[in-house]
Amino acid sequence: MLTLAGLATARGLASGPVYLYRGDEEIPVSEYVIPVGREGDEFMRLKKARADVGRDLETLIGVLSERSQDGQDAKVFEGHLMILEDPILKKEVDKLVVENRINAEAAVKKGIDKFRKQFQRMNDEYFRERVRDLDDVERRLLRALTGFTRSNHLELSSPCIIVADDLTPSETVQLPRDKVLGFATNGGSTTSHVALLARAMGIPCVTGLGFVTQKVKPGALVLLDGNAGTITVNPDERTIADFAELVRKQHESEAALNDGKPAGTLKDGGEVKIFANVHPGVPFGALKDMGARGIGLYRSEYLWLNGEKEPDEETQFEAYKAAAEYVRNLSPDAHVTIRALDIGGDKTVRGITVKENNPFLGNRSIRYLLSDKDVFRRQLRAILRASAFGKIEIMYPMVSCVEEMQEAAVVMEEVKRELDAEGIRYDRNVPVGAMIEVPAAAINARAIAKYCKFFSIGTNDLIQYTMAADRSNDEVAHLYQPTHPAVLTLMRHIIRVANELKLPVSVCGESASDPIVGVLWASMGTDVLSMSATYIPLMSKILRRLTRRDLDEYKELAMSMQNGETGSEILEACRKWMESKIPDLEALLI
Repeated sequence: MLTLAGLATARGLASGPVYLYRGDEEIPVSEYVIPVGREGDEFMRLKKARADVGRDLETLIGVLSERSQDGQDAKVFEGHLMILEDPILKKEVDKLVVENRINAEAAVKKGIDKFRKQFQRMNDEYFRERVRDLDDVERRLLRALTGFTRSNHLELSSPCIIVADDLTPSETVQLPRDKVLGFATNGGSTTSHVALLARAMGIPCVTGLGFVTQKVKPGALVLLDGNAGTITVNPDERTIADFAELVRKQHESEAALNDGKPAGTLKDGGEVKIFANVHPGVPFGALKDMGARGIGLYRSEYLWLNGEKEPDEETQFEAYKAAAEYVRNLSPDAHVTIRALDIGGDKTVRGITVKENNPFLGNRSIRYLLSDKDVFRRQLRAILRASAFGKIEIMYPMVSCVEEMQEAAVVMEEVKRELDAEGIRYDRNVPVGAMIEVPAAAINARAIAKYCKFFSIGTNDLIQYTMAADRSNDEVAHLYQPTHPAVLTLMRHIIRVANELKLPVSVCGESASDPIVGVLWASMGTDVLSMSATYIPLMSKILRRLTRRDLDEYKELAMSMQNGETGSEILEACRKWMESKIPDLEALLI
């Protein structure tokens, strides 16, 4: 028996036989010089390969669009098609063939490798994971040029746990989902394609296991714990029995939640609404099963990030329309909150990103949109058009001052006049809100509220900017404290202002899914907690054990400790209080 620890990227428990997937063999490519006068022939060979791959991708997109209820699966390959047709990449590869007289296979590898290295150097985890998309496109082009066929297919005849080094988007999205019990991978992270798909579909997943593929054999029994981030290979009878008991308790908890009461219902009948954070490319299908009552954060920037350039108005419209139609069928009062393009910092897009010495404090998010109003107008047009198909709210990211809300309101009115002149239907009363994630906006919340219909608190950046500490930097990660007195003071002020002005207020940062911290935000008067869908059942279980009086008591405890105590001391006190109210808290968290 062997137990390995990795990253818990999708909650849940699963047991079953291993399907060991070793992926495609590396396609051998040699480099040589094309004889003088034959460059044109080589270029035509490259052009034909691109055309063949393009047709294959278009066919795949069509098949996946028909297969998927919401058509989101196809978005991954629409991104691949954009990479294939990217003018900068094409120019780089074409130059190697025509001017340097390098054979097409080597040119493809050299050209894509240049882009790959750029992505790998970026600090943003999302971009590092997008290297897999480049790998996928490269492999397709090399197969078309060399005639090299796949040596290993993911053909599943019975339910199993897939163990792999990693999975490309092509491999992940085409899996027969009724046959996949769980995922365990050597590499990957919380933003890898396999992790995103697993969370969206409610499939347990553990990534970052290191060398799991070397530790298991095909058919071996594996116990996968997506809650704790562990897998146990060849478990003994006692371990199997203990795991079965965990599964039984999980099923009991899930059954208790399926009593017709909405997610976020308190023990005494009160409620804290729970919504889901989503992005284009992840299927919506599992949101209802997880208990999501709406979409509290739709990360529109993924339409840019997946395609690496600005999507046109129609592409955006179709994506926003799909989300609007989904929430319309979710419940009568459900809505989707679409965050306007949030780029900058580490989220860079070729062709529209401004080079800066300090991008985290630079021309990002709403600042960028107001500096390039054509991009802003195209997005607002697409969102407004989609509002005719379901309830949509629009949220501006990284607002820091009133002037930004005023200027954005002028652009909004211009776009509405355009749509009116064209006779296009839309919801004239689409609510517009501000994402409060900058300390200046938090402190000045009352003034900003005059231009809002709601607040959404982005705790990820609010905490980082308040503490001047990047949580992804191990050297200062200890300073990233959601319960630091300064953070609690800002949170209390934002929520109090919203409550006094009767503005709905939600928390959409990662802290919303933390049972200790998320419940604290709820106790302070938050209307909605928005989180990754797989965390909704856990938060529902926690809230069902508490009453409104409990939440009031919890808030008073935290607020009374703001003078002199440290963030870690407050967090520990909150945990002890929670354990006093929910004795089996530790078991629920595992």
